Amino acid sequence: MSELTIVPDLVGQPVHIARELAAKAGLGLAGGDPDGPGIGSRTWPGMFWVTAQDPEAGAQLKKGQQVGVEFVADGETRSGVPVGPPHV
Repeated sequence: MSELTIVPDLVGQPVHIARELAAKAGLGLAGGDPDGPGIGSRTWPGMFWVTAQDPEAGAQLKKGQQVGVEFVADGETRSGVPVGPPHV
């Protein structure tokens, strides 16, 4: 049986930080079409912000699974999306 992990809160984080947070929890990020380009090639270069995630923060997933995210480029509308604390 695979080990379970808690899904971190990724909404409001830059995509590159969200990837680090997911990796620390043993998870990956998925954004958009699974047959399309990966999230890394869709968010580079530039700054992109996570606006939604599925499943929500606090849910349990098996390590190695993916958290689906939606994101926008810096400067695009993110109304209603909290900005996460600065990464230290």
